[in-house]
Amino acid sequence: MKKIQVALYDKKGYMPCLVGYLCKKGRGILEARLFSSLEMLTECAEAGNIDVLLAGEEVAGELHGLAGKISRIMLLSEGNQVKEASEYYLLFKYQPAQEIVKEVLEQIAEDDNIAFTKAFSQRRAVDFIGVYAPFGGSGVTEYAVSLAGKLAEKGKVLYISLEQFHSLDFLQEKKKETISYRGMSEVVFYLKQRKEKLALKLETVVASWSGADYIFAVEDYRDLYSLSSEDVHQFLNVLSGQTDYETVIFDIGFLSEAALALMEHCNMLYMPYAKTKQQKSKEAAFWRLLDRGNYGRLAEHFQRIEGNGGGV
Repeated sequence: MKKIQVALYDKKGYMPCLVGYLCKKGRGILEARLFSSLEMLTECAEAGNIDVLLAGEEVAGELHGLAGKISRIMLLSEGNQVKEASEYYLLFKYQPAQEIVKEVLEQIAEDDNIAFTKAFSQRRAVDFIGVYAPFGGSGVTEYAVSLAGKLAEKGKVLYISLEQFHSLDFLQEKKKETISYRGMSEVVFYLKQRKEKLALKLETVVASWSGADYIFAVEDYRDLYSLSSEDVHQFLNVLSGQTDYETVIFDIGFLSEAALALMEHCNMLYMPYAKTKQQKSKEAAFWRLLDRGNYGRLAEHFQRIEGNGGGV
């Protein structure tokens, strides 16, 4: 596995904590080194051993000789906006380390000059769990979120919203707008356009809560319906081969060939009991659809759960 080499140039002594966070929270993606000597930094850059450089805005004048030797140079600034006149990308210096790392990963994911390969030596066994109901108001999301929380007590869990609309307001930071969480729309774009960096992109779209990681729903429901069965297979391969999640829970809120392909690859499928006459009618129609499309075997894999029973 090729790790992304990150150098931090610090002459004032305020970056050691950030280096420690990068090493601890980089999830094996980043390898960080701290430099206080421009000479040693330049020597390392000339050897081609640095992909990304983080430095204080106060040393910007010393970095001109490194242009072309390092793919991406970013400056930690006391301002909170990128200056149009700056030749470097600026990050707000006083934001949490987690947000700095996410911004760094975001820039790396968009930079075609930085190669990234993350893969385990062999394919891991990951539990893929799907939760679905062909009728509304059944408590599918509540169950899936609760399940993610419980399983996170034992291992690393990722919850993925495949609903058509955002419904995880309780996870949002009050200071951020909903639009800043692009979630599955970003994932779909990378599956279609930049699949080689999808594992890296996932690190920038997750939100963490109660020990589990979450990916929000799409911004536009049409993104879900653009997914093909091949896209689903690629996504599952990345999750099992390039992330360290032990369990991935899919909150499935749409139906298409891609959704059915996903269900086929799930180790476990859960569906709430149909309680009203209308719910039972919709469930029966779903079983008929599976039979007509040669997906009849899926019906045997669904396990029943107690939902909230509301709606039709």
